[in-house]
Amino acid sequence: MILSISSSLPTFKGVTFHPGLNVVLSTKAPGSNERQTRNSAGKTSLIEIIHFLLGGKADPNSLLRHDALAAYTFSGRFLIGSREVDVTRSGSKASRVFIDGDNAKLFGLTTKKDKDTGAEFVSNEEWKDFLAHRFFDLPEVVKGSPFEESYTPSFRALFAYFARRYGSGAFLHPEKQAEAQQRWDWQVNLSYLLGLDWRIPRDLHMVRQREGQLEELKKAAKGGALGHLIGTVAELRPAVVLAEAKASKLREQLSRFQVHEAYQEMMGRAVSAKTEMQSLARRAVPLRETLAHLQEVLKRERLPERDDVTRLYQAVGIELPDSAKRRFEDVERFHQSVVENRRLRLREETDAIERELVAGETRAAELDAERSEILRMLEGRGALEDFTALQKRLADAEAEAASLRERFKAAEALESETTQLGIDRKSIKRRLQEDHHLRRDRLDEAILLIGEAISFLYEDRQGKFEVEATENGPEFRISIQGDRGGGISNMEIFCLDHALFSIWSRRGKGPGFLIHDSHLFDGVDERQVANALDLGAATATRLGGQYIVTLNSDIFDTLPLPDSLDRNLIVVPTHLSDESETGGLFGFQFD
Repeated sequence: MILSISSSLPTFKGVTFHPGLNVVLSTKAPGSNERQTRNSAGKTSLIEIIHFLLGGKADPNSLLRHDALAAYTFSGRFLIGSREVDVTRSGSKASRVFIDGDNAKLFGLTTKKDKDTGAEFVSNEEWKDFLAHRFFDLPEVVKGSPFEESYTPSFRALFAYFARRYGSGAFLHPEKQAEAQQRWDWQVNLSYLLGLDWRIPRDLHMVRQREGQLEELKKAAKGGALGHLIGTVAELRPAVVLAEAKASKLREQLSRFQVHEAYQEMMGRAVSAKTEMQSLARRAVPLRETLAHLQEVLKRERLPERDDVTRLYQAVGIELPDSAKRRFEDVERFHQSVVENRRLRLREETDAIERELVAGETRAAELDAERSEILRMLEGRGALEDFTALQKRLADAEAEAASLRERFKAAEALESETTQLGIDRKSIKRRLQEDHHLRRDRLDEAILLIGEAISFLYEDRQGKFEVEATENGPEFRISIQGDRGGGISNMEIFCLDHALFSIWSRRGKGPGFLIHDSHLFDGVDERQVANALDLGAATATRLGGQYIVTLNSDIFDTLPLPDSLDRNLIVVPTHLSDESETGGLFGFQFD
């Protein structure tokens, strides 16, 4: 529940709220519009401040980071559980949420102190995690849970259904709290809010991503960037068969090829020389590593200093006796002989390795010279040229066959993935159907709440809420009988929001309030606006929460409110106006 909104800005008009229905009124000057300023009277700005205090993103273009406002703090007093909590945030330090230490400690929040003011704050990310757990039962520790992954329910996306923002295009579709909200986002978050398995639409989004990647590969394989690299299974199958047959035929020809006996002998000697050279080169690698190791060990060999022991005894305050010194001299002579013997042995080993390396290099040079001479003798001989040309043709044919086989495998994988994606989509639809059957009590609750709301708003019309399991994920549809005029689509949004508010408030969860901007009621008949206020007031009172609405005073004055609603009691004391420069929420207007 929201108790009050205030600011360090001297001209700011603080707003105090009470339980039940709260109407924030604004007087609109004749002929005025909202194109001159960003804030106008400030009804929409008030909702932006509430979002800001409850973890909203503060990008450079956000209202509270405007040059005229960034230096000031904005505060809200909220009732969270049974605790009154003061929360403060500013555009200049948007990553910090200031909260009193006692409440932070009670909530298990880790605070730091601001160097300038000494006030305690938590990071906005930690604040959002806390609110997500307190309001919507998301895990207290996200790390290690399914919510740590991508495309999962998030606090900010869930909360936006309880305080839709006009600037985000939230009043265009019931299921979307922002015009730019992607399908996976509203499917996942609405499923969570309605008590359905949100993991199913998340898995569907993963399938969509794979489909997108596959579609790009298919386009490339059909003549695009990868057309010459992949191709199709139908095209590649005969190409693979023919290429393998060609390589097999050349392999057979090469196996029957006869070279003159003298040439064969020379070729054998050349091959043998090359093989021995390769063996010598491989043998040289560990020999050089061993040589380097022995040389390093030889450098480290040294006699221990007798002074080391003497200094040790001096450090502990004990005098070393002469008998001990004589004993050390005997040991030193013995150890010296051991070290010298070890050095001698190491030098012998290094000398042997160096001799073997030199011998190997000499032998390799001899073999290289012999092989070069043989190749010069064979150069230009017809039989060898034919044999070499046949070998090259075989190598080219085998390379082409191998390339085609890989392309064929890739094409088969593409077609197999296409089939698998189709299976996955059908599987997801089946999972959705099973989930909706298992959780029909949750669906029934939402259906009844929305149906009752429609009946309350329209005595002469019927409506319904449908949740359909499709291969494209869950579809959420609210329909009210009649044409689409008279603001009916706006009232469909009201019905969904009212149902979500009721569902979570019944569980003792949710933010405890529902906020609607006056834009929701644009084009709505006065009777339906009055009925919406009446229903919202009754629900908020029954559930111990708040229904907060911003309205223009000229609209409010004409509403046929029931006797149960006292106009003087439901309107908050703070009155906004765009009739003068100082009449708005901030006390001044800015572009």
